[in-house]
Amino acid sequence: MSNLLSRLESGRMPSEDVRICLDKNLLGERESLLANVARSQRHNANDARMAAPAVDKDAQARLTAVEDAIGAASITLRITGVDRLKYNSWLLACPPRKGKVGESFDPSKFFMLAAKNSAKYVDESGDEHDISPDEWKELDKTITDGEHDRIAQAVLNVNRTAGAQSIDFLGSGSATTRDSFGISVSPEASASRRGDSGAGSRKKSTAKK
Repeated sequence: MSNLLSRLESGRMPSEDVRICLDKNLLGERESLLANVARSQRHNANDARMAAPAVDKDAQARLTAVEDAIGAASITLRITGVDRLKYNSWLLACPPRKGKVGESFDPSKFFMLAAKNSAKYVDESGDEHDISPDEWKELDKTITDGEHDRIAQAVLNVNRTAGAQSIDFLGSGSATTRDSFGISVSPEASASRRGDSGAGSRKKSTAKK
């Protein structure tokens, strides 16, 4: 009997942290301070003879203070990848919206469903904690559209991007080819593919002439 099962048990899925600031006003204040600091730097670069005005130091100090406040007001969600069967089961649970031509799933529901089922809360000490249904319900109420986009990207990164990279540089005992998703497969396997492998990657068919 081979050691395949024991090797599989040692496998690990990738994860990605998404930080959510609970005080959105601090984010706007930081953007304003960044713009002020950038303007001062451009002004000083145009006139190298002028010493940096005192307001530069004040703005930089305020920027540092605001960034510290953002850190204190933020929580971390750690989103971890899952196997393709579970991932695709979530896709099936979020069918396309009516009237949305070409949509293969409902992105307004799918990404938060995936995050809900694969994310953990990381506390200030770096320890991971499961998120209860009630906690997720309250968390979901605070998520802005921009934060949703960052969560969605993290879901894609740990599920769609991870594993797509070829490891042919390690060498192989058998010939490989590229399938339609850019994954190295054996010639036998390349003849039979799944039509849809996950969010955002449906392959369009083209008619042969």
